[in-house]
Amino acid sequence: MEPAALLAQHGIAPGTLEPAPAPPARRPTLDRVMAMPPRPCSACGDMAVTARAVTFAGAGHRWVDLCRDHALAVWRPSRVPPTLAEIAADLRAAAEAAGLLSREGAAGK
Repeated sequence: MEPAALLAQHGIAPGTLEPAPAPPARRPTLDRVMAMPPRPCSACGDMAVTARAVTFAGAGHRWVDLCRDHALAVWRPSRVPPTLAEIAADLRAAAEAAGLLSREGAAGK
């Protein structure tokens, strides 16, 4: 689920969230998460354990602070193939596409 969908489920308008720098905002995000006292979750009000700068259509860049459960709800699953053979095949295909490996060289490996 995307942060916008999570907030919509909870009736939170993005425009009510604090303005944020353009993503990725790594250092400001770390500073925000480490600040005391902890901020409330943007969705439920519990203690936030993570934050991210999110770009919303019509509202611009906004901070979305999330508790553990809501952070997990918007976690993107890994797109890495599940087996080493599939990872190796993807790497070979990328190397071929970049011209770093010829098809003949890949066949012998």
